[in-house]
Amino acid sequence: MPTVLIVEDDIVFRKQLLEVFDHGNGFDAFAEAGNGVEALDKTKCLSPNLAILDLSLPDVGGIQLAQELMEITPGLRVFMLTADYSMKTEKNALSCGITAVFSKLDDLATVVANARAVCGIE
Repeated sequence: MPTVLIVEDDIVFRKQLLEVFDHGNGFDAFAEAGNGVEALDKTKCLSPNLAILDLSLPDVGGIQLAQELMEITPGLRVFMLTADYSMKTEKNALSCGITAVFSKLDDLATVVANARAVCGIE
């Protein structure tokens, strides 16, 4: 089963993401991080299949972090979440290899459904 790393500095939103992914959605293991340094450490240990990243973290930009994580774990799928969604942000993220970009205002069930699809969970 796929493993997921959730990187979000807002602890309340991070817990919401963990909760929605943990409800029988076909994912095996979860790790969470509140910043880029923690995310890099957890990626080295866990080798996740999917990382869900906040675009704006306290210590690093989400796109830069995504590129570093994808370098550590080839084949890693990355979803970017942002409170300031724009087509420009999405285009920039996708051009850097990020799999999908979502607004934090999107229904989290949509994020989970897309995660299941990219991880091959039926």
